[in-house]
Amino acid sequence: MAEADDSAGETFAERLDWLFLHVTDPAGKPYSIRYVANELTRRGCKISHTHLSNLRQGRSPDPRRSVVDAIAAFFGQPPAFFAETTEDQHEHRLAQALTDPHIKQVAMRLIDARLSPEGHSAVVAMIEQVQRLEAAARSRLESTDRQRRS
Repeated sequence: MAEADDSAGETFAERLDWLFLHVTDPAGKPYSIRYVANELTRRGCKISHTHLSNLRQGRSPDPRRSVVDAIAAFFGQPPAFFAETTEDQHEHRLAQALTDPHIKQVAMRLIDARLSPEGHSAVVAMIEQVQRLEAAARSRLESTDRQRRS
């Protein structure tokens, strides 16, 4: 079972995505959305692969408790894995993130640049755009993998 670290994210979608990226099947391959949806349904938690995909991408509201419990159980995590983070957890995540030289470099550049609030907003917007591009690339890879398996 993969241990969740502080990079699992804050939202339900981010944490669900983290599980798909870090928890693998017995052969070491990532689980597909379709496989997980089918397995959850088989275990008594009826969910479509489309709905599960929407949850992973943050396009659906957080699911009811029974779905959260079923997803957590499938991935070998306690349901609390999906709980909101506290201020102490935020501080711990920040301290841990600053040990990464890439994150530290970006933070130092932001400090040295003395950007206006608008400048900081622009940087955040660029990061969010890169996140969207990388998520789209992952989605295309999953789609390609699904087509190959079909």
